[in-house]
Amino acid sequence: MIFQVCVFFFLHLLRHVGTSDSKHVAQTPAFIVKRRGESVVSEIHCSHNITNYDRILWYKQDEHKAPKYLGYLNMKLAIIEDDVRGKVSFNGDGTSHSDLSVSQLWLNDSGVYYCAARQHSATKSQ
Repeated sequence: MIFQVCVFFFLHLLRHVGTSDSKHVAQTPAFIVKRRGESVVSEIHCSHNITNYDRILWYKQDEHKAPKYLGYLNMKLAIIEDDVRGKVSFNGDGTSHSDLSVSQLWLNDSGVYYCAARQHSATKSQ
């Protein structure tokens, strides 16, 4: 049986008044198709170019449901929600890039996975 694990781009755009400089978060690939029981091993990539943003957050959204927070990667430290620990993992530096892995795919793993970049509140400039 084949099912699809969908991954879509999530863009985080910041604009500063008076500049043409755009900052964004990029995610690839657009979708992944796997068989039940296979794993997605570091095949979902997220990167950004936003200065001082030091966390990459991961989410999963099922059809007709709100996004579910999976966790984040910060300075190579992965903080994963208890209910998906052992199912998902994050690799990368967490400051500019991260990869998402999902192990032993099952039908309920199908959905839209996306990332976002965030600045830790302690690093925000005054």
